[in-house]
Amino acid sequence: MRVISEPNDATETISAATIHVVRGCDSILRLQRVLADLSLRCGQPGVMDDVGYFLCKPGTLKRVPHLMLFAKAPVIDLETLTADDLLGAVLLYRYMLLGCGIGMFSTNDRSGRGTLVAPPALRSALAEMAVRSLMDQGVLAVLISFRDEGSGTLQKRPGEALDEGAPTGAATVDEKNVRWVWRQREMADYLPLERTFDGTLAKIGTRTRRNMRYYRKRAEAELGCVFLPSVEIDQREFLNFNRQCMYAVPAKVASWRYQSLKGLETPLFMGIKDGSGRWLSMLGGRRHHGGTEILWQMNRSGLSAYSLSLVMRSYFMEHEIAHGMTKLYMEGGTAHPMRFSFVNDKVTDLVVVRRSRLGLVVPALAQLFIKPDNDLALMLLDKSLYGGRTANGNGSLASVSVEEKGS
Repeated sequence: MRVISEPNDATETISAATIHVVRGCDSILRLQRVLADLSLRCGQPGVMDDVGYFLCKPGTLKRVPHLMLFAKAPVIDLETLTADDLLGAVLLYRYMLLGCGIGMFSTNDRSGRGTLVAPPALRSALAEMAVRSLMDQGVLAVLISFRDEGSGTLQKRPGEALDEGAPTGAATVDEKNVRWVWRQREMADYLPLERTFDGTLAKIGTRTRRNMRYYRKRAEAELGCVFLPSVEIDQREFLNFNRQCMYAVPAKVASWRYQSLKGLETPLFMGIKDGSGRWLSMLGGRRHHGGTEILWQMNRSGLSAYSLSLVMRSYFMEHEIAHGMTKLYMEGGTAHPMRFSFVNDKVTDLVVVRRSRLGLVVPALAQLFIKPDNDLALMLLDKSLYGGRTANGNGSLASVSVEEKGS
């Protein structure tokens, strides 16, 4: 346990903060109520709701969640802990290979919503403190993506790489051997939902609006498409449908999707069938604080001409609008043109890589789990981290979402 000093005037309240690390899904889940209360207090309602879903989300490599709690006191009791005892929290994941850590930590949320919980003025400082604590322990690389929301502590220009480190915190890290990159990017956050379905479509691009209506009518006319707002299906049938889908996921991932819905506070499990009762598409999601979120979608293969993904979303949106939802989120983002109708928000990425002989293996390790949606791997393969140029605001973070490929 280490006391971290922060001399910046904007962060005087954390001058005596201590970091306490809670490891593993079960231990973190026991603090879910505390995290939810902290989120509300910090003006981030709902960002830690249903955290169990994200803690157990499968990945290419095994990941162990680490919750870094920034406490006001040097000693805390997790059994009696409340939000009032905390200044903030950061949720990171340690990558494992063959049961051993590979020296890399990353967030698991491209949107940056469910990563760092703290008052706006403290977020950059806490992100930096978290990184410094990990680098002090010999970690090779860390990525933290979070919503900064105008924190006065971020003194770097978007995309600026600082070879001398980020000298606002305690200088315990060997700055000459550490590469710091701060970057800000814009991402599509949510689609505003109007009071009616037609009113919502009116705010979407002309082509997308036309396609949503056209393909839904076509599916109803030619396939006998019927919408089911609540899917009743056993796991075996669910796994069988997954095998018949475009971009079918491994059975382990499909089983997790099915089981994880049971742990959500307000789960959504919807689908559409054709006239013969055959499943065409299924969608899993959740509601929280007036918003509705698509977590994954599965579409039957061989019917690409009917744009089943768009048809399913059309029904989903209409249903959720009727239930008073005002925002539509898509976990992992979307590559569909409808993203241009989303409200954008800024996300800050802090990437820190150790410059050492051991650190030279970082790009090779990144190749092990490179995927279009793995921001850590993509950024570690960006030569700007090792060369002279800096990452730019459009950087290597992929805008393509796996969700478009049947996730």
